[in-house]
Amino acid sequence: MAGQEAIWHVMIGGEQRGPLTRDEVLGYARDGMLAANDFIWRPGLPDWKAVSEISDFRQPAMPAAASVQSLAPDQPASEHVDRDGTGVQSVGRKWSVWKSANIGLLISALTLLVQIGAGRGFELANDAHTASAATFSRLVGQILLAPLIFAGIAVVRNLLRRRQPKSRASAVNGALTFAALLVLILGALAVYGKMFFSRTEAVSGETRMALIAGAARSCVQKQLSSSPNLTASQIDKYCGCISEKMADGTTYQQLGTEPDASALAVLRKKAEAAGYACRMQ
Repeated sequence: MAGQEAIWHVMIGGEQRGPLTRDEVLGYARDGMLAANDFIWRPGLPDWKAVSEISDFRQPAMPAAASVQSLAPDQPASEHVDRDGTGVQSVGRKWSVWKSANIGLLISALTLLVQIGAGRGFELANDAHTASAATFSRLVGQILLAPLIFAGIAVVRNLLRRRQPKSRASAVNGALTFAALLVLILGALAVYGKMFFSRTEAVSGETRMALIAGAARSCVQKQLSSSPNLTASQIDKYCGCISEKMADGTTYQQLGTEPDASALAVLRKKAEAAGYACRMQ
C-alpha cells in the first residue's frame, strides 16, 4: 500500500528521521512532534518542503509549532547545524542575493554619512552638483561597491550550500527595495550638493585645499609655457601665492556657479590684483 511505502524523511527537533511511511509521518503529526511548517523530503522532490506543502499531509489538526529548518537527506544531521538560542538545533536556508545587496547598500549610505560627517564631503558634493556622465558614474560606482561585494558573498555561499532550502525572501520585492534605496541615496546626494554650494561664506577646509591645488596646477602649466626664465621654485612660490589669494575671496556659491560675463570680469580683476601682490613679494 502507498501509505506503507517508507520513502519520507523529516526533520524533528533538529534530527533527521527516515525513511518513514506516510502513516508514520501522520503519527508524528498527531502526537504533536511534527508541525505543519517543519520540513519533509522524499526521492523525486528537488528540495525539502514544509509539511503543509505536501498534499498527502495537509491535515487541519497539524500543530503550528516553531519550524525547524532542514538539510539535504544525504547529509549527516550534524552538518550545517547551529543553535538559534532556544536550545533547538537548526540549519539555515540559502541567503537572498537581493537582501544581501540591500544590506550592502545601507552600509554604503552609512559610509557616505561618515565621510560627510568627517569633513570630507567636498568631492561627493562636487560630483553630485556637477551631475555629468563622469561624475554620475563615479558616484554610482562608489555606492554599488558594497552591494556587489555582499551579493557576491551570498552567491558563493549558496553555491557551497546548494542543497539547503531556498530563501523565503521575495526576489521581486528585494529588487524593488534596492532600486528605491539607490534612487533615495542619489536624490539625497543631489540635495546635499545643492545645499553645499549655496553657502555665501568663503571656502575653507577640504574645499579650500582642493581649490588651491587645482588653481596652482593651472598656474604652473601657464607659467612654464609663458615664463621660461623663471626657475621651478620661483614658479611654485608664485603660483602657490596667487592660488591662496584667489581662494581667500571665493565663496562656496561662486565656486558652484557657472560664471557669466560680469562674474568673469570680476574674476579677472581679482586674478590681476593677486598676481601683482604676489610678484611684489
